[in-house]
Amino acid sequence: MANPTHDPHATTLPAPRRRTKRGEETRRVLIRAAIGCLHDLGYAGTTIETVMARSGLSRGSVLNQFPTRLALMAATSEAAMQAMIADTRARTAAIAGPAEQYRAMCDITWAAQNLPEGAAVTEVLLAARRDEALAAAFRPVAQRIETEIDQYTEELVRAAGVQEEDIDACLLHGRVLILSLRGITLELSFDSGRTMINRALDLIRAQHAAHCDRVLSGL
Repeated sequence: MANPTHDPHATTLPAPRRRTKRGEETRRVLIRAAIGCLHDLGYAGTTIETVMARSGLSRGSVLNQFPTRLALMAATSEAAMQAMIADTRARTAAIAGPAEQYRAMCDITWAAQNLPEGAAVTEVLLAARRDEALAAAFRPVAQRIETEIDQYTEELVRAAGVQEEDIDACLLHGRVLILSLRGITLELSFDSGRTMINRALDLIRAQHAAHCDRVLSGL
């Protein structure tokens, strides 16, 4: 009888190894190199060989940390998204007051999407459309990151005094911001001067300001 909990799309990655301090540093170097390759060369151009060349490490060092390219891409995409979250938190913390922090969230999200890490995540997302093994490896990563983003957004808007009935709308709005701005960065990646796309970015900013005026109106 089939296992009712079996996910037909699941991909089994090698079990994580216990890593030494030196191993952790090697892993960080490889992930930084992979992010750079994804940003500069795209997903197709990010191979074990190109990551080796950029990192200056041997094939054995790469394969000791990441036995397959798929394992490297899953770890890199998660590290890239964590870096984007860290950038968001740092930029937010530099602004006084949670209400003003929330008002700045459109520009803060835009800045995170324009990091090399943002381009790396977009490259993996695009590749996952036609690579089911990559998509299966990426799904749990995306779920963990999305949960963290929602928790952070909820903490921020509660601190800003948003009413309980508006919390869910803020969570949805935060997701829409990320999705919209990711698309804008892709559209501007080959021509930053596209007038209509830049007008669309201005519209997103205006819509965010209107959303903030509504949910923060009682403050």
